[in-house]
Amino acid sequence: MKRILLISLLLPIFFTCVAQPKVVEKSSRKQPGWVNGLEKDYIITVGSGSTVQEAQQNALNMVKEQIVSAVAENVQTTSEMRIEENTVNKVSTYLENFATTTTTTSGPVPFLQGISLSKVEEFYWEKLEDKKTRVVRFNYHLKYPFPKIEIWKLVEEFKKRDKEMTRQLDELIAAADNVENIDDIHKNIGELKILADYFMDGRRNTANLGITRYRGLYNSLELVEIESGLGELKYALRLGDRYVHTSRKPNTSAECARITSTVNNKDHTIIKYDYYNCYDDPENHILVTYRFGNNNIQKKFFFDITADKASIFVNEPIRLSALNKEDDVVLNSTMDITLVSKYSAPFTIDKVEVEIQGQAPVTVENIGQKFSGKGNHTLKLNVDKDLKADETSTSGKRISMLSGYIHFTSDKTGDKKTYRIYNHTYTTDW
Repeated sequence: MKRILLISLLLPIFFTCVAQPKVVEKSSRKQPGWVNGLEKDYIITVGSGSTVQEAQQNALNMVKEQIVSAVAENVQTTSEMRIEENTVNKVSTYLENFATTTTTTSGPVPFLQGISLSKVEEFYWEKLEDKKTRVVRFNYHLKYPFPKIEIWKLVEEFKKRDKEMTRQLDELIAAADNVENIDDIHKNIGELKILADYFMDGRRNTANLGITRYRGLYNSLELVEIESGLGELKYALRLGDRYVHTSRKPNTSAECARITSTVNNKDHTIIKYDYYNCYDDPENHILVTYRFGNNNIQKKFFFDITADKASIFVNEPIRLSALNKEDDVVLNSTMDITLVSKYSAPFTIDKVEVEIQGQAPVTVENIGQKFSGKGNHTLKLNVDKDLKADETSTSGKRISMLSGYIHFTSDKTGDKKTYRIYNHTYTTDW
């Protein structure tokens, strides 16, 4: 029984000896006394790795973790003393989480950026080799100065930064309802991503929800035509019920038109183009596209090359009606002319001249009647010139003809034009 007990006690020692790696190299002859110990105002850590550099970096990471843990502990302690529940939940929880997740980077905690090997007071490393597997490992020990007063400085620094980051988060979330510049969406998403990486508590979810919300704004964007004329497109970006702007210039394309300029104004964009190579086609358009994030915002703006054109003709008989007649003379009358407009552009009738065979020309000036839109329009004129009833009457005649001119002005361009009436039928009520 004693023999069995003795073997049981010796077995762990035996296996420990067998498994214990051998130190094959070290930085100094003798291991310093501070290794694996505790000293006031110092942080003592050890890191392992397959290379001395890896072990050194892991030891420095352990310094960071211990500093973060120290700050977390003191934040929670001071918070509990002041009964600051929000701070306990938000700040210390974050620090505790960060202490276990920090890696080779300094992370989002600014005070960790000052931790470097240059501040290490003493170090000691050992190269160990497993006799059986020949696997080599390094242990790297650091003695890092960290007086207690530094903890309080870091606690205040962290609280100040955490409060600022929370304020920034709240402002970014609130700003989503009042975006005026589309470029701010991309910028604010970038800032929220930084905050989402920084926070490790519920504020991370808030930041991520904010990112989703900002991205959703792109889907609500639309291009709205404000005021356009042939050769010039004027439009604006609208988000919901308000107009917004961007410093970005759009991508534009057109099948027949040639874009000559694009000017960004704060509340609208103006695109100028020439359309000389375009045919009269209802599908003529300019495609405007913006790329925001992963979203394409685009719209086809159609244009009509006849929008400024004014062209008229007459295809129905002109009607003359007597207002006052004495013996064989029509003292005054009305002339009804059905004008047909080929295009929608507005125009103004300036003067009408009519020539009836055997009758002096009839001229009506300063008419000033305006019309717009395609199709038929009725022009009614008062004729104060005497007309010989027998010579001008169409009664009993198979066909009666007149000629003349209709002078008109394009309201869009100001161009003055003349339509020639040649051997056109007319009727009289006398």
